[in-house]
This record gives sequence, C-alpha cells and structure tokens, in this order.
Amino acid sequence: MSSEIRRRPGLTRSNYTPLVNESENEKSQKIDQEECSNQLKTQHWALIFIYLGIIILGACHLHTCMPQPKEPNSDDVQFSETRAAKILEELSDYGWKPAGSYNCEVLARNRILRELQEIQKTSISHFDIETQYVSGCFDIPAHDTEGMNICYRNVSNVIARLGAKKYEGKEIAVLLNCHYDSYPTSSAGSDDLSSCALMLELIRIYAKHPVFLNHNIIFLFNGAEESSLLAAHGFITQHPWRHQIRAFINLEASGSGGRELLFQAGPANQWLLNSYLEAAVHPHCSVLGQEVFQSGVYPGDTDFRIFRDHGRIPGLDLAFVQNGYWYHTEFDEAKRITKGSLQRAGENVFAVINHLMSAPYLESPAEYTDHKSVFFDFLGLFVVIYPLSFAHVLNVTIVLASLFFAANRVAKNSWIFFIALRDYIIITISMLFILFVMSKMSVFTYGALRWYTRQWLALIAYGFPTIWAGLTVQSLLSARRNPKSRKEYAACLEVVHLVFLSGILVVFTYYNIASGFIFTLLCLPILKIVVQFLGFIGDCPTLQTLLTLLLSFPGLSMSIYTTEMLLTIFIPIMGRTPTNPELVVGIFVFFSSFNIVMSLIGLTPRSRNSRDPSETRIGDFIYTIFGVILATLTVLLVFASIWPSPFRFDERYPTAKRTQFFHTNQLFYNRDGSVAVNESRLYAISLDFRGPEDIPFVKSDPEYTMISCFYPNNPFCEVPYLFPNRGRINEKNMRVRKLEETPKFPKSVKILQISKKRGEIDGAACIDYRFSVIGTSQISVYLIPDSIWAITNTSVSAPEIPQHDMFLYFTCSNPSNLCEWIFDVQIRQISHEISDDKPLLVGVSNHYLHGPHMLSKTLTNLREKVFEMRPTNPEWTINPSAWNVDQVYRHF
Repeated sequence: MSSEIRRRPGLTRSNYTPLVNESENEKSQKIDQEECSNQLKTQHWALIFIYLGIIILGACHLHTCMPQPKEPNSDDVQFSETRAAKILEELSDYGWKPAGSYNCEVLARNRILRELQEIQKTSISHFDIETQYVSGCFDIPAHDTEGMNICYRNVSNVIARLGAKKYEGKEIAVLLNCHYDSYPTSSAGSDDLSSCALMLELIRIYAKHPVFLNHNIIFLFNGAEESSLLAAHGFITQHPWRHQIRAFINLEASGSGGRELLFQAGPANQWLLNSYLEAAVHPHCSVLGQEVFQSGVYPGDTDFRIFRDHGRIPGLDLAFVQNGYWYHTEFDEAKRITKGSLQRAGENVFAVINHLMSAPYLESPAEYTDHKSVFFDFLGLFVVIYPLSFAHVLNVTIVLASLFFAANRVAKNSWIFFIALRDYIIITISMLFILFVMSKMSVFTYGALRWYTRQWLALIAYGFPTIWAGLTVQSLLSARRNPKSRKEYAACLEVVHLVFLSGILVVFTYYNIASGFIFTLLCLPILKIVVQFLGFIGDCPTLQTLLTLLLSFPGLSMSIYTTEMLLTIFIPIMGRTPTNPELVVGIFVFFSSFNIVMSLIGLTPRSRNSRDPSETRIGDFIYTIFGVILATLTVLLVFASIWPSPFRFDERYPTAKRTQFFHTNQLFYNRDGSVAVNESRLYAISLDFRGPEDIPFVKSDPEYTMISCFYPNNPFCEVPYLFPNRGRINEKNMRVRKLEETPKFPKSVKILQISKKRGEIDGAACIDYRFSVIGTSQISVYLIPDSIWAITNTSVSAPEIPQHDMFLYFTCSNPSNLCEWIFDVQIRQISHEISDDKPLLVGVSNHYLHGPHMLSKTLTNLREKVFEMRPTNPEWTINPSAWNVDQVYRHF
C-alpha cells in the first residue's frame, strides 16, 4: 500500500483548511450575520430624518402660530383686536412722534385722552382720568448705550384709574404701562402704540364690568420713553397714585407683532410670575430670555428698569420681539403688525390681570415666599415651572449618574472608552472648525449678513455643513472599529456625551443660572443607558432607534425651538450692531446642529458601514472637512449670484440697511478762545458690520473720508450721537464729508460760563463751574476734563467715583423747541502736574428731532433719492434716519 497521501482535486497545501476549521468559519459567519441583523439600516435612518424634519417644521410653525383676530362680542367681555386696531392705525398715521413734538404732545396725546373720555361716559366702574406734566433728574446705568445723567422738564403722561368702588385712599392697584412717543424717525406702530391700543381695549372692558375689579387698575400712557425712560420716572417718583401700586405690567415692543415674550419678571415676588404662568392663555416665556436680557447682551432697555429701581415694585416685562427689522424705523407702522398679535397679547394680559384681581397675592405679598424658578413654555403649548432648588437636585443627580456610568464603562473596557472620548473630541472639533471657517468665509466672500433677509440661509451656511461634517466624521471613526466592538463603542460614546452635558450642568448649577434647563432636557437619554444597564432592552435596531428618538425629543425640540426664537429675535438686531454678526448667528445655529449630531452619536456606530478601514486615514478626514466647506461655499455663492444684496425692499416686508445721517454745523474753539473750526459736515453712519460701503452715494463719492478727532482727549470724537455711544465710533462704520450748505437755525447753540470758582478739597485743587446751555428740546452735553483732572460732582448727578468724562442729557417738552438749562460742574486735580488755565472741555449738541428745522435741504434730497431708487435697486434698500445737529465745543 502506498504511503502517499491522497488529496482531493483542487486542494493545495496553501489553501487547504482542516474540516474542524471549516465549522469554526461557519460559526464566525453566523456571528457576523447576527451582527449585521443588529445594525441600523436605510429605513431606520429614513425614520430619523423624517423625525428631525417634523421637529424643525413643527417648532417653526408653533413659533409663528397666531390666533385669529376677534370682533367685540355682545356683552363686551372679550378682547377684540379688530376694535383695538382702529385707533392703533389712527395713532400710527400721525407720523413721527418724538417727545415734545406736535405729533406726540398734541395729536397722539389728545387722541388718547379723547378716547378715554368717550369710554368714561358709558363706564359703570369708577373711572378717573388725569394728565401730568413732570420734571426731574436722575442717572441711568449702561444698557444699550453707556450710562448717562438726565434732566427732563415738562414731559407728559396721561393716566386712567379704574375700580369697582369709590376710592378711599388705601386702595391696592396694578399698573399697566405703555408709551405713545416714538423714536425720532419712527411712526411707532408697534413700539409702542400697539400696547397703548391694547390698554384702551382693556379699559373698555373693565369700564363696563366692575365685577372684575377687586382692586384698582392704573393705566399709564407715558409720553417720553424713547428719550431714556423719562415720563415713567416722573410718574413713579412724583404722582400720588404711585403709593397704591403693588405690581406692574410693562408692555413694550422691539419687533412688529408676533408672539409677545415675557422676558423679565421680578425683582423676586414669585407670585407675580406665577400669575402669568397660571393664567396666560397663550404663554410664551423663558427664564433664558430674562437672563439674556438682564446680562446686557440684548441692546435695549424699557420702563421696567424705572419701575423696578425707582418704584421698588415687582413687575412683568412683555414685548413683541418678532419682525425686528422695523424697530425704530419709518417702517414701524400699524399696517405691518402681524395679524393676531394684538389678540394674543390682549387675551394674555386680560387673563393675567383677572387672575391677580382674584388672587390673594396683592393684599399680602409678603406672605408668599420668594424663590428663583426655572420656567419655560414647551413649544408654546404649555408652561413648565419648578424651583431652582429642585433643578439643582435634578442636575446633581444627573451628574452623579453620569459619573457612575462613565466609571462602569472604564472598568468594563477602558481602552474602548478612551477611544470613544478621543473620537468625541474629534467630532466636536471638526464641527467647530466648520463653524469657524464658514463664519470667516461668509465675511470674505459676501461681507456678512447673507441671511439677513432670508433667515433660512443661516441654516445653509452653518446648520447643514456642521451636521454633515459631524455625521460623516462619526461614520469615518466608526468604520475604524471592529464590527464586534461597535456595540460597546456606541455605548461609550453615549456616556461620554452625557458626561460632557453634565459638565455644563455643573457650571450652570454653580452659578445659579436657571437657563440650564435645556441641558437637563438634553440629558434625558440617560434613561436609555439606565434600562440598558439593567438589561431591559437588547440590541434590536428598531427598538434602539425608537428609544433614542423618544428620549431625545424634549431636548431636541427645545433646542430647535430656542434656536428659532433666538434667530428671529437676533437676526434683525444684527442689522444694527457694528460687531461681526456671523459668529453670533453661527453659534445659535450650531447649538441645534451639535445637539442633533450628538443625539445620534450612539446610532451611527450601530449602522451598516460600507467603508473599509483603509478609507479612514487622516487624509480622508481632511478631504471630508474641506469637501463640506467647498460644497457649502459653492451653494452659497450660487445664492449670492441670485441675491447680491442681503437687503430687500418690499412694501409688505422691507428689510432695509439701517443708516444714520447727521447734518451738523460744527464750531470748535481753541484753548485761547479763537475759532478753530466753523464748518458744516454730513456724517454717514452704517449701523451694521458691512459698513458704509453698502451706501451707494458714499461708496462712489471720494469726498467721504474716515473720521478724525479734532480734540485728542475727546472720547466722543465730536460725533453728534443723541446718546453716548463711543463704542460705535470707529472707522469701519462711519464716513464724513464737508458740505457747502449750512443749515439756518432760529437760535444758534450756546454754552455760557456763568461762574468759575477755584478752591481746594483735601489738599487738591478744584474748580466749581456754573454753565448755561440754550438749545433745542433735546440737548447732549459732553464734559471732558484734561487728563490730570476728574469730574467729582454735578448738579445733575454726583458720580460715585471721579470720572474722566461725563455725558449729560437734557430734554424738555416745549412747543417752541427751545429750552435753557443751568447746571453746575466740579472738577478736581488728581495729579501735581502744572495745569492749563482752561482744563475743562465742554461740548454741546442740539438735536433737531422735529419741526421745520429737522431736515436740511441736503438731507431732504438724500431721503428723496433713497425713496426713488430703493423700490427697483437693492443697493439702495436703505432706511435713512436723519436730522440736523448744531454743535459747539470750547474750553473753560
């Protein structure tokens, strides 16, 4: 018998495998098939993208959803936008209404007074009407401008008081406030005549139904808010009815309709906030709005500050915040206010007041303890509120649980956990890199603000590329893992993300920031980790997908809803801020895109991946990132060719470039009293980051030059702003040119030195001045001592510490538009250097904000040219806010 080993045909030593190994291969193939069956397939991702689309579209719809305007009902107990809109349109049609103007003090004020008197004739409630002309001085801290010191004279208020019974002098009242004056070049349709029309409609209801009035309601129509909150200060510090007030509701607008937002509540007095949260028919509120506004990030202020700081009473601040393109512009007219906005706001305010009238809060507010709360409306459907102390307990629980699960994963497989941590950082950095590069490229290729009119372009520029990059990088990193280890890898990624969110919660909890509720909601998928840890769910891909989508729904919904709210509020604001807006808008969008990507971070590794590990080298990551950037830029450049300007003139919905033009007569003196400059200049100011190069006649005229300060120590650089805005004085946003036309004014601006007395305080030289300023009803005064001197006192307001410069603002209501102010200034020497004999530079700007001398021929022609060109030429889509200024600077 042959010893030769017989082999089957076709087999060689190189490809021969023993039979025992063949069974192992079959077993391995079976395991691989099971792994494949547990992977997410195309239908799962289709479900995910449908789910995300529904959330995005649903959040956008709910954000803009308005009730239908209602007609008055038979017994007049229903708020009616239809009736309120009639007087609103009439008041709006009076035109520009700055404080002190004929339109404000005669037309608007008397029309409101006449309407109140008509309602009073048929009232069965006790109804008082008063007018107030008030004067005073106060200082106001920095808000959208720098801090300043204010004096006012003869500003007007119209006040109505309603009650169920005759007044006995010990009444309790709730105050409602609006203002009927306007920004100098605005009709004030929304800001704030819409609120005044709302209040008039409420007065009609309460006048016929004293049954609602367990206490008094005071309605304040104030005539000087835009001049820095003057009339409210006069009322709350001087009117005798102020002593009745236990709470107030301030009604404002920084947009033109839409859902009014409760963005401030307090100080303290949780019962007042609860009244809104319990009673509002259409709640729209967020502690995020309150914390953002009070941080100073939002450029604005309201009468809420005055009632809170000078009246020491708690209140609610409600404002229309959508469609902010027309805020303080000629386009703020009643016809552009979103239909249903007044109905919604009126029903809310009516319900809240009725709740306050019937609740025990007003009679004994001290019995109701104060505590800071977390509150927000969920997609506008209902309100969630809980104490901040409970939020802290919840946050700490999430943090401890996150650390526990992280420790468990490290103990189970530390190598995979730290790989997951590394990959999480890579994904985050990739998305941030896309955000940063796109923000720079947007400015480089377009000059910023491409999304200004078409807000969805912000999603194209920042949302889609960051999501695309995040998911693609996830896919690349997952492909590098062995299919058998992807389940553990996915679980580790989820825990790493949870630890990251927990770190944010630690910061918010430590600093008592209530806005952390969004991150608390984003941590809800921890419940999935809990049930997985307890072994209640397996690896079924459908179950994994559904559970992930279900638990991420609250957090993602609030993320997208919050982003939608922030974009609709802040994108119009970006048209009046001189800083680069791209990163701001990009961060808002990134907040949602990051949360979307990270909510899916545990599903991507569990998905089928056709990539070979050899296709996941560093070069592939680089190609992916730059491919995303290139593709996005290509799409954006196509849109840029279609819409070369970010601005659009549409009579129904204009989104114009915000500009200011000051035709200024300037008279500057040298120290020796000789005239150094006596000329007329036109200041062209772009309020947005794109600068004055977007203004066609500035771009094409070489006579427009950069600004230069005549007085080297003048921080205001002789720029005739109405309020102190030295942060806006820069070369990028401002151009100036000389003009031949010199506006003629009835009385030239004068600053007269009445007295000057030298003395000594605590061994330091001091000088006491008394000045007289004669000018218009709106006067800005700049006090700038030499560097070795400081301002220690004025008769307007005494600074807490010596100041190197001060801004004084004088306003009065006078039909002749002529006022005189006498004020004192004390400066003290802070250095032993030799001082000049005239160490104080005083500047005065007279602003002609109304009347026949408001616009020179140059400004009139400029505005007419803009009105002619902008309907057909996007480059001329400009809102030209303009007036004349008479300015003088001299040393004393």
